[in-house]
Amino acid sequence: MLSLVDRWKASGMSQADFARTHQVNLAKFRYWINAQRKGTEEGSPAFIELNGFSHQDISIRYPNGVELVLPAQTPVVFLRSLINL
Repeated sequence: MLSLVDRWKASGMSQADFARTHQVNLAKFRYWINAQRKGTEEGSPAFIELNGFSHQDISIRYPNGVELVLPAQTPVVFLRSLINL
């Protein structure tokens, strides 16, 4: 999302037009804009970019030995539900 915020800044478009064009929820987009601003104002980034990760599968291993392997694109809400069993 932060890369989208940077692209929006360079686009000259309004937030609403940019969000609509890129099929992003406007409220969520504004959240990320504000999060980036807040980090900049505090002198250190609110988020850090992690490099070196490829789009690999996600593994969850339970104490009983059962292991789930899920695609990297699995929604966080779904992952959270599997972790909080």
